[in-house]
Amino acid sequence: MTQPAARPLGRLERFLFAPESPAPMVLVRVGWGASVALWGLSLLPDVDPFLTTGALRYERPMADGHWNPLDWVSWSGAPLAACLLLVVAGVATAVGYRTRASALVAVLCLLALQRTNTTIFNSGDLTLRLIGWSVVLAPCGLLWSVDAARRRRRGEGPPPDRAPWALRLLQLNLAVGYFLSGLAKLRGDTWHDGTAVERALRIEDLQRFVVPEWLLEQSILLNLLTWGTLALELGFVLLVWNRRLRPWVIGAGVLFHLGIDLTLDIGWFSLVMWLGYLAFVPPEVAARIVARVDPWARAGGSGAADGEGALVPGPVEPAQ
Repeated sequence: MTQPAARPLGRLERFLFAPESPAPMVLVRVGWGASVALWGLSLLPDVDPFLTTGALRYERPMADGHWNPLDWVSWSGAPLAACLLLVVAGVATAVGYRTRASALVAVLCLLALQRTNTTIFNSGDLTLRLIGWSVVLAPCGLLWSVDAARRRRRGEGPPPDRAPWALRLLQLNLAVGYFLSGLAKLRGDTWHDGTAVERALRIEDLQRFVVPEWLLEQSILLNLLTWGTLALELGFVLLVWNRRLRPWVIGAGVLFHLGIDLTLDIGWFSLVMWLGYLAFVPPEVAARIVARVDPWARAGGSGAADGEGALVPGPVEPAQ
């Protein structure tokens, strides 16, 4: 008879290690690599003023235990070289060439550039780096990649399903991150009284689209938007795992970040969060998307899911 204590452990083991298609992380890899390359290109014009000896280079000591690879290089052109290398590594990751190595190089370049001047980057930039670590750890070069094409030329068969623990780390990071953000908001009075969204929309330095004054006077609507933000951030960590509720939760998140991006100029934040949502695409759906480009996604194993969202491993074909 199964011991009661073993059941939660069994579910956790299935959640982390039951084999499934790596297709969701393949989608993340393609999007992340392209985003990283564009992020590096957007930073190139500002490398001198912000990251070398320019007037906008602000020194802020990092916390104990933090490190920056560029601290080991005395060459003044190192930030520019790191930015150019980031673009190359991002493109290589997107196309899946030496996927793990190129993704690791890109993550280290992000780390170096973001820690060279910590005052100019925001949570969207840091989340981009966080997603990168999952790309490094996941087998996301098995499909839709130059690496996969090279294996086919060597006569290897389609890849089997793999344990999704790296994907789960990304999903948990995003879900718990929302929850912690919601908890932080609960400490402020403006989120309790429903005025936080209105105050944010009135910050002139952040305005991308100036909201009409008549809309800022709709107190009931703004209160609902404020409390709705809290509900989304606090409820995401619980609701997103349910397969029936997940499309609604992700849809609400997409609209939430679309509203932020249209009204507030906060860099890459919304784009990066949409990229993270790709981790929640069901494996069988992601496999069908990838299979339109890479037939190996059809030929390999295909994890399914039960009605409650717990993963059930499908057949696994051994590599030939």
